[in-house]
Amino acid sequence: MTQVTRRDAIKLGAFLALSSTVTVPFVKQQKDKAQQASLATAEKIPIMCNMCGAGCGLYLVRGEQGQLYVEPNLEHPQPGLCARAAASIQLWNHPLRLKKPLKNTGEKGNPKFQEIDWETALNEISAKLKDIIAKYGPESVVFTYHDFYSWHLPLIAYTLGTPNLIQHASCCHNASTYARMLVLGAGGPNSVDPDYERARYVIFVGRVLNAAMGMVQRLQKARESGVKLVYVDPRMGNAAMADGEWVPIIPGTDAAFLLAMMHVILTEKLYNESYVKKYTNACFLIKPDGTPLTEKDLGREGTDYVVYDLSANDFLSYKKATNPALEWEGEAAGVKVRTAFLLLKDRAAQYPPEEAEKICGVPAETIRRIAREFANARGVIEDGWWTSKNANDSDAFRVALTLNALVGSIETAGGLYFKMGSKMPASATAAADKVTTITGGTLPPITAKRIDTQKYPAVPHVFDAVLDAVLEGKPYPVKALFIVGTEPFTRDVNTEKLKQALKALELVVVIDVVPNDSVDYADYVLPDNIYLEREELADIKWTPHAAIQLSHKALDPPPGVDARNGFWIMMEIVRRTVPDRAKAIGYTEEYADYHKFEEFELLIRNKCIESMAKAWNVSPEEIEKNLEEKGFHIFKYWTPKSGPSTLSTKSGLIEIYSLRALDYKDDPLPKWKPPKYTLPKNPDEFYLVNGRDQFVTVHAVWTWSVACLVDRRVWMNPKDAERLGIKDGDLIELEGLDNHYKAQARVKVTNRVREGVLFAYNRVGGRFSKLITGQYEVLKEGINVNMFTLSWLEPLNGSTGLNSTVKVRRVGA
Repeated sequence: MTQVTRRDAIKLGAFLALSSTVTVPFVKQQKDKAQQASLATAEKIPIMCNMCGAGCGLYLVRGEQGQLYVEPNLEHPQPGLCARAAASIQLWNHPLRLKKPLKNTGEKGNPKFQEIDWETALNEISAKLKDIIAKYGPESVVFTYHDFYSWHLPLIAYTLGTPNLIQHASCCHNASTYARMLVLGAGGPNSVDPDYERARYVIFVGRVLNAAMGMVQRLQKARESGVKLVYVDPRMGNAAMADGEWVPIIPGTDAAFLLAMMHVILTEKLYNESYVKKYTNACFLIKPDGTPLTEKDLGREGTDYVVYDLSANDFLSYKKATNPALEWEGEAAGVKVRTAFLLLKDRAAQYPPEEAEKICGVPAETIRRIAREFANARGVIEDGWWTSKNANDSDAFRVALTLNALVGSIETAGGLYFKMGSKMPASATAAADKVTTITGGTLPPITAKRIDTQKYPAVPHVFDAVLDAVLEGKPYPVKALFIVGTEPFTRDVNTEKLKQALKALELVVVIDVVPNDSVDYADYVLPDNIYLEREELADIKWTPHAAIQLSHKALDPPPGVDARNGFWIMMEIVRRTVPDRAKAIGYTEEYADYHKFEEFELLIRNKCIESMAKAWNVSPEEIEKNLEEKGFHIFKYWTPKSGPSTLSTKSGLIEIYSLRALDYKDDPLPKWKPPKYTLPKNPDEFYLVNGRDQFVTVHAVWTWSVACLVDRRVWMNPKDAERLGIKDGDLIELEGLDNHYKAQARVKVTNRVREGVLFAYNRVGGRFSKLITGQYEVLKEGINVNMFTLSWLEPLNGSTGLNSTVKVRRVGA
C-alpha cells in the first residue's frame, strides 16, 4: 500500500502550483505570420481549464527557464485556479497517459491490449459500425460524454444519424435542472446562478462551492461586504471550514429543512408581498382538480389564467389585474377555488420546524433562526449543480427556488440572475424536416427518438436508460457505445448493471487521456488530447454576462504520445462509416490528414464568430482581436433588475405552483419524500454520502499532486468511532445494505461529518483498471461509492441516488 505522510501532504499543498511546473518548449498552433510573430514573444497563452466542466479562464505561462505553469486570467469574467488546474500539466505529461490506439484481444473485463496504428483502429471501428447500423439502424449507437466536446457532439452524432447523445447529467444536475424548468422555465445549472458579487446571505444546500473557482473569486467581493454563508450538508466541505456556518443535516432530508424554513417565512409574513404578487403565479386561482381557473371557465372570451382583483371586486385576467388577491378563496364557475399561495401555505404547514427536526435532525430553533436571517437579509439559496444525491432532490431545489421568489431574490441584486446567452450557434440542430449544421450543410431528419427521454421525458441525459436498452432491447436495441472523456464507473449508479451492459455491447470505444476503468471493458481505446493541446471556442459559463472565450492551443502531446483531437477522431469514424452524410456537411476525405483538419476547425470557428457578430451587431474582427489577445470577448453585461421579465414557464411568471408539473402529472407543489435506499437502523449501519472539493474530478485525481492530497479514507464521526471501538486509521469493511457489495478502506475519524453518516470522495478511490500500474496503484485504495448503489432514479427526470447505506465492521488496525 502506498503511504503518504502528513508532512509530505503539507509540502505538496504548499507547493501545488510549483509541483505542476514542467520545462518544455511551447508548440504554437499554425496561424498567419502576424499572429505567429505576436505569439512568438508571448509569455502567456490564454486557455480555458477543462479539468472540470466549469471552464475557468487561465493563462499557460512560460517562465524564464522554459518551465510551464498556469495562473488565473484575472481580467476574465470567470477567473479561477484550483488544485485541478494547477496539476493539469502533470496530466499532460502523465506516465500512464494513453500513447497509442489499443485493441482488446481478450475479454471485456479481463482485457489483453495490443497497440495498433490510427488507420487500422479507425477502419476497424468504422467497419463494425457499418455492420451494426445495417442491422439495427444508427439509433443503436450511443455517445456518452462529459462537458468535453459537448458542443461538437451534435454535429458528430447527427451526421452519423443517431439522436443518442447521453451525457452525465442524471448523476450531476438533473434534479436542479428539473426544478429550474418547473419554477423558472430555465435550463441547466449555469442558466441561473447567484449574483455573488452583491450577495448578502447565501445558503448552499449540499453544494460544492469549489467546483467552479471563478465563482469563489466573484464571491470574494461579497465577503468584503460581510456576506453570511450557510452550508447545509452532512459533511463539512473545505469551503465551510474556511468561512460560514455549517448545518449538519441527515442525508436525503433537504426538502424537509427548506419547507420548514418556508413555513416560518409564510406564517411570520417575512415574504416580499409586492414581489410575489407581481412576479409569481401565487395569485392564480386553483380549482379542485388542481388546474388553474381561466377566462374560458368563466364563459368569457380568452384563455388567460384568472385572479381575483380586490380593486375591481371581480375575476380578471392576471395580465390585466392591478390588485390581485394573494390569499383568497371562494366560488367561481360553480366550484370552490383557492389561490396558489394558500395551497403553498398549506403544504409548508405540514413541516413546522419541530416536525422537520424529527426528519432532518436540525434543531427547530436553528431552522427558525436561519429562516428569519435569510428573509430579513433578502438572501439567496444557490440553485444547485453537482450536489446531494438521494434520488429525491428535485423537490428540495423546487423549494429553494420558491424561497428565493418569496423574498424577492430572482433577477435582483444579490439574488439569482438569469445568465445572458452569447448567442453562440449550435453545431447541429435536428428538426422534424431536416438536420442543419454549422457548416451550412443539411441532412435528412432523424426519425428515431432519444433513448433516455422515452423513459424520462422531463429532462434528458439519463444514462441508466441506455443500460436498460442494452440489456432489454427496449424501446430499441443499443449495440455500440462511445465513451468520450468521462468515466461511467465513477459517474453512474449500479455498477454491476453497467458491467453486464458493457459486456453485452457489440462495440465499445473509449476516447480518453488516461486509462479510466471503462478501458477494461472496451474493444478499442483511443488516446485523446488534453485541453492544452487543442483550440476550443466556448461560452463562459459561470458569469451573468454574455461572453465567449477561446482556449488557445499551447502544446503538442509530449514525446511518445500519439494522441489526437477527439473531434477529429470521431469525425473520421463518422466519415469512414457514412461518407455520403459526412460529405453533405462538408467533411471530406482531405481532412483525414490530421494537420489539414485544422482548416475544418477554423471554418467552424469562423462560422460561429460570424454568426455571433451578426447577432450582436459587432465586427468579427473585434471579436477575433479580443479572443486572440485576452482570451475572451464580452458582448453585453448583466445588470440587476427589480424582477424577471417574461419567463419560459407556461404563465411567463415564476411558478410557485408549477403548471408544467401538471402536464407531467407531477405534484405542482414540492414536498419531502424519503430516499429510496434502505435507511440505517442498527448501531453498525450508516448513511454513506459522497461529494467533491476543489481537488476532485475524474481526470484530476490521476495527477500525482492531487493523488497524494485527496483523502481516500472514509470519514467517521468520533462518537460513532468510539461506540464501535474504531480508531483513526483502522481498516474497516463496508457492506451495502441493498446490494451487499463489500469493500475495505481506512477510517478518518473527524467531527467534519455528522453522527450516523460516513463520507467518501466521489471519483477518487477503488479504481480497478489493469492499466493502472506502479505508484499510481494508489488510485485503487479506498472505495468507489458508486459500487454500493442500485438504480435509484427519480421518475420523469432520472436524477440518480449516489448515496446509499452500509453496514460497517472493523477488520484491522
